[in-house]
Amino acid sequence: MTDSDQGILAKAAETMLSGLLEKELFFPDGLLGFADCRRYKFRRFDPRVAGASPFFILEPVEQDVSFPLIHPDFVWLDYRLEIAPEAMTCLDAASEQELGAAVDCAVRDRIEETTVTLQDSLIISAVSLRGMQLVVEEYPLRHPLLRTTAQ
Repeated sequence: MTDSDQGILAKAAETMLSGLLEKELFFPDGLLGFADCRRYKFRRFDPRVAGASPFFILEPVEQDVSFPLIHPDFVWLDYRLEIAPEAMTCLDAASEQELGAAVDCAVRDRIEETTVTLQDSLIISAVSLRGMQLVVEEYPLRHPLLRTTAQ
């Protein structure tokens, strides 16, 4: 994949996730460890740098906690998810084109130590504003956000 292809993918990811900003999302089954939290707000990580950051924040409406997210295309170029028909029904989605993915970030003091959880994907329908969490075991649990020259 060329740098140009990577830029196109990143722009598509940014456009999809940006369309969810400040909207309320519904996760019928909640999230792992937060089964009772079903309604979430989606916002940009730092509104003072609108458009400059690839990070987003998912916040439950019912609790004071937040989850930093990033689209997987920013860290794993060939990240693919197979969406089962049952998942499409749960998301009230007509096609996979209306779906966007995000993965959780484990933010550390040093950016070099920050990781993303590729096994734990959030899938969100931009049309129905419904989401769900998928566990995808073929990807690493923790993957460095930044690749060093040794990787």
